[in-house]
Amino acid sequence: GVNIVYGLDNSMYHYVQSFTNNEVGGKQLLNIRPYELEQLGMLSIGHQEIVLEAVEYLKNFNYNLDKENLQFLALHVASAAQSLSKQLKYSDQTKLETQILKDITRTIAALKPLIGWLDRVPFRGQKNFDELRTMIMQLGLEMATMAMRDRFSVKPVESICSTADKLGKIADYIIQDISDPMVLQPASLELVTLKKRESDLGFLIMPSLNGIHRIAEIKFNSP
Repeated sequence: GVNIVYGLDNSMYHYVQSFTNNEVGGKQLLNIRPYELEQLGMLSIGHQEIVLEAVEYLKNFNYNLDKENLQFLALHVASAAQSLSKQLKYSDQTKLETQILKDITRTIAALKPLIGWLDRVPFRGQKNFDELRTMIMQLGLEMATMAMRDRFSVKPVESICSTADKLGKIADYIIQDISDPMVLQPASLELVTLKKRESDLGFLIMPSLNGIHRIAEIKFNSP
């Protein structure tokens, strides 16, 4: 349980003692809820989101690693976007209802892993995939912005419905029209065990967006 906190943002390190004192184990962490994180002293919603998102990544690695590919992720986006669009067409056109806001959140959450894949090799750097990533990011940002400005927007439901339709079409394009075989290639996991302490490695590993860890610094004259 404590190990997952070490792998997160630096701002999370001061929660390590609380997790240790309360003997938070892996099984408890897999089912942890926001109110339980509050009881552990994690009052910041932003910090709670970091932990909950990291747990979701762990679950995803465990259950979906062998079948997750670009087409699989696009299918999730298509399903969420099309469901949202249908809900919006039959809802109150003057305001966003609570359930609609939840569906918007679910749709945006489905975009994150798809964007993450498009931002890595072998897709990153290919014009077609770079353009798709940019369009998906722009539409996701538009949707989030319109949802936040509900009361101040003119026809918010109509605007978000249009954005959802566009996202659905892009996802369908990835599923049906891209012939590159890499869209069907699942991810692979390489396990590396570092036996030295981090201070002895000669480089600094930092967590960043989408659960990716990067080498942030290499020490001069390190082995």
